[in-house]
Amino acid sequence: MGFSYRKRIRTGRRSWLNISKRGVSGSGRFGPFTANSRGRTSLRLGKGLSYRGGCATVLVVGVGVVTAVARLLIR
Repeated sequence: MGFSYRKRIRTGRRSWLNISKRGVSGSGRFGPFTANSRGRTSLRLGKGLSYRGGCATVLVVGVGVVTAVARLLIR
């Protein structure tokens, strides 16, 4: 492993500009979902726990988690 550098600048209430060795990208949060301009998304599952992947994968996992939580709340 080598050294890495990342700077995150807040540009709005739920958006950021990310600067790293690979370049500049933007990201935004939409509820528990976060998406960036490079096509990566993540889903916050709880405090300190998240799932990261491509757009479609995170959407499927997110719908599954929401469905499971809804089933528990209905009972």
